[in-house]
Amino acid sequence: MIRSDTERQRILEVFRQTEGSTLTERYRVASDVLRGEGIACLWRGVQGVVLRNSMSGVPKDGEVYHEQVISDEGDGQERNVTTKSLNIQTLEQLIAAAGVDRDIWEVQRWEATSWEVTVGEADGPVTHTNFRVFASFKRRIPELLDIAINSLIKRVEVIKPRKVPKMLPVGEYAQEICPFDVHIGKLAWGEETGQGNMDVSLASKWFVDTVVQNLQYGQSFNPSKIFFVLGQDLMHYENYLGTTAIGQNELDIDGRLQKTLTVVIESCYKAILSCAEVAPTEVIWVPGNHDAHASLYLSHIIKARFHDHKWIEVDNDANWRKARLWGNLLVAWTHDASGGKEKATVNMLPQYWPKMWGKSVYREWHTGHKHKANETKYSPTVGVGGIVIKQLAALSKIDAWHYQNGFVDAVPACNSFIWTKDKGVCAEYSVKL
Repeated sequence: MIRSDTERQRILEVFRQTEGSTLTERYRVASDVLRGEGIACLWRGVQGVVLRNSMSGVPKDGEVYHEQVISDEGDGQERNVTTKSLNIQTLEQLIAAAGVDRDIWEVQRWEATSWEVTVGEADGPVTHTNFRVFASFKRRIPELLDIAINSLIKRVEVIKPRKVPKMLPVGEYAQEICPFDVHIGKLAWGEETGQGNMDVSLASKWFVDTVVQNLQYGQSFNPSKIFFVLGQDLMHYENYLGTTAIGQNELDIDGRLQKTLTVVIESCYKAILSCAEVAPTEVIWVPGNHDAHASLYLSHIIKARFHDHKWIEVDNDANWRKARLWGNLLVAWTHDASGGKEKATVNMLPQYWPKMWGKSVYREWHTGHKHKANETKYSPTVGVGGIVIKQLAALSKIDAWHYQNGFVDAVPACNSFIWTKDKGVCAEYSVKL
């Protein structure tokens, strides 16, 4: 009997859906179903169609997967694996066959299906069961991070720290002590100014205490030299009229001039001797506008007092501005570089100290007068490089004049700096009241 393609296809579909203990039984069951649908087909007719189909080439869904077929696709974050075979029936078998690392990939979903295919072989028709297993995986991002972190921890465990010397080598560092604008002799009443009381006794104590505290901070650098800046309005007034040296402004003063001078001299002895306990000390006189004359006299008294001290020397030459070179660091001092004086001050370094300028890489001016810390970098009109002007804090409380004129935002402190021979100023300390 010649059958149409539609009939042959239907016969094959019905046969695949049948169940039975033997092929003959399945042929008979399929024949009964087909005859119920009006297709005349005895069980041998079903057998013939099935056998001819298996020998002439079966469609894709009728193939027998004697060899494992594995499809593995993904984008690095997600992964889809499909197997078609006669023996891979479970998720674990798929994972093993495809080489999926469960430490990296997490199963999102999976499914397994099966179907039978009958083919003609040497000993007659044989029915095989094909299995299809599909699984979708997602990369375990947190686990990967854990692996990376654990790996890093293992590496860190074997890293040995560099030894930090308890004391740095002598000769490399110097410390600059800057008790600027102390104004010993100023009188202030805290209830009037809101910043506390000030008199000769309090100011002289602050002066010595903050110098010693700065020296203590600098001990870790083991400085081989101390530069102590003397003057810079250490005294608030210098005559019996109780006025400034230059502006002749009337001031709020505490006590007699003799008392103030005596206390200042004794306080300087204490502070300078404390410096000399640490390292050889050079006292550098830089006058202010309040003590232009008195600080000069004071420098001569100190120079005479310590003329035979092997670790104390005094520079009180007539130049109101001073400079020192330490390695490639050039530091200069003046009392005031504000109010339009900045450019002129910057250019003084190469003009007044050309040899030190030529050997320097780092250049700074340290100034006072304004009673307020500030720092600005300028480019000079001569030479090359940059110059930093540091306006340092004042070690003084405000008085009635400052309060009435609104100059109330400064923080009283004494600054010091650690110098290096090859990297400029490496540390700055500020001991506040």
